[in-house]
Amino acid sequence: MLENMRRETERLIIRPFTLDDVPALYEIISDPEVMRYLPDDVTSPDELKELFEWILCCYEKNTPSKLIKLTEAIVWKETGGIIGWCGLGPLDFNPDEIEIFFGLAKEYWNRGIAAEAASEMVRYGFDEIGLYRIVAVANPENIGSVKVIEKLGMKYKGIVGKLPEKHKSYEGHLYYSVTEEGLKWKNKVI
Repeated sequence: MLENMRRETERLIIRPFTLDDVPALYEIISDPEVMRYLPDDVTSPDELKELFEWILCCYEKNTPSKLIKLTEAIVWKETGGIIGWCGLGPLDFNPDEIEIFFGLAKEYWNRGIAAEAASEMVRYGFDEIGLYRIVAVANPENIGSVKVIEKLGMKYKGIVGKLPEKHKSYEGHLYYSVTEEGLKWKNKVI
């Protein structure tokens, strides 16, 4: 079980969400710019609470051999406030692949924070979970996420296409992957 995951970086704490975090996260995801490139719509506070209950249930069910979804809060150390999320979980259109995902409140963009959080999550995936490979998918118009993914050392593998109807929203997205051996930065701070 992976429900006790907690990591720290120079500026961040990455920890499991609690139901008390719903209002802070709702404030972030209710910003259309934050959600612009994500496949999920902005939800109501009640729908977000239901999602949180599922996330909390996943914490108990996640194991190194079966990752359902590991979604963690990104906390700004200076204030103790939640500024975003990051995690690892099966890729929607190919559940055999584990993807890194992340999102931040707009006021924290362009400060290297997403890369700091995502690199710690990738380290956790390789060191603690024992993953062999991690993938990422990004809308090509989402230049910020593409930069973070490339900063992680992920290599471009192609463009997503030929998906079933329920996953069509991913078509045209950029697909990246990295193995632990492919990481040049693993023991450095990003």
